[in-house]
Amino acid sequence: MKSAIMLLFLCASLGFAYGLIGSGETDYFILDTQPPALDLLSPNGGEAWYIGDTNDILWTAADTNLDPQSVYLWYSLSGSAEYTSLAEAIANSGSYAWSMPDIQSYNSRVSIRVSDSFGNSSTRTSLSTFTITYVPPAAPDSVVVDTTNNIDAILTWPAVTSTIYDTPIEPDGYIVLYNETPYEDDQFYYYHGETTGTTYTHHNVVRRRDQMFYKIVAFKDYDGRISNVLSRLREGDNPRLWKDILNELRCDGGAK
Repeated sequence: MKSAIMLLFLCASLGFAYGLIGSGETDYFILDTQPPALDLLSPNGGEAWYIGDTNDILWTAADTNLDPQSVYLWYSLSGSAEYTSLAEAIANSGSYAWSMPDIQSYNSRVSIRVSDSFGNSSTRTSLSTFTITYVPPAAPDSVVVDTTNNIDAILTWPAVTSTIYDTPIEPDGYIVLYNETPYEDDQFYYYHGETTGTTYTHHNVVRRRDQMFYKIVAFKDYDGRISNVLSRLREGDNPRLWKDILNELRCDGGAK
């Protein structure tokens, strides 16, 4: 009888103890410490965008907890850390239509930042600079090469009167490029000279070469940059690739 009473007392005591301790589960929560995945697709360097145009800034951003209005955009015309705000707290649509500023620049960059709801953020900037400039003249419709004197190559072409968008323009001059191989891309041609007219003579080339191919580039020198670079070319004797001249134009100072 005593054993039974003691067992009952122990069970009651354990039940009272469990009642005091209790048990249960906390609410489920998330702790996010990872920044969003972000890529700037365009402009990412090397683009040529024109004043008066509207171009799309393109990106991809992803995160489980991405803030829906967390995209911020800036741009720089000097390739430095001095950025101007372009858009704030916009949706992650993957694109933003940007009307080009009315300032010519060969050293432009774009920067983008996105955040998630936990305060984690990612920032990307154009890998290298891109160009914002005036719409260039179109190329001549054709180039005729006369070698009938068996000494010189005399080049002639029709005057350019419009831009690549068919708007009226009067070029400041024409640059003559040459190569012994008919590349499609004029960047792989060499600079030979320039003229303000629509004819040019490549002296003695027929005597020295079995074949030669030419491209004519019309230019409008809005800020004097092209004249500065071309004047330095005339001081040297070594052939220069057109792509290297274009790079020199981009690096010849900041925003103008």
